[in-house]
Amino acid sequence: MQKDIIGRYYIEEFTVDASMTAVLGNVEIHPVCSTVTMVYYAELASRRVIEPLFTEGENAIGAGISLEHVGMAAIGDSIEMKATINSFDGKLLVCDITARLKVSNKLLCKGTQAQVVLSQNIISEMIEKAYSQKNL
Repeated sequence: MQKDIIGRYYIEEFTVDASMTAVLGNVEIHPVCSTVTMVYYAELASRRVIEPLFTEGENAIGAGISLEHVGMAAIGDSIEMKATINSFDGKLLVCDITARLKVSNKLLCKGTQAQVVLSQNIISEMIEKAYSQKNL
């Protein structure tokens, strides 16, 4: 991982469409942006902020996410999901997450997302082990 990464950020912009509403068991609960959608875009922004910072042979795997969904966004609203690197101990990288309505800057969600930075070889071994357990 490159040095001096604390404070770097990435903003993922998206527009809420009907496929992003709160649906559980094929039943729409609310016609607004779902928490599931917020989690997806938080993960995406967190990944995008670190990708250009990897050194040769490095990659990362998700280690956790915690989001508090505090506001609603309607279909057609544009959202800015921001991931800012707030800590990295050489292995565990944590991003602060915020999502805001683009037009008004209203806060929609906030939280953190964590990733473990490892060599791609170690990650490949972990994946291979996961698949080998399938046949137990």
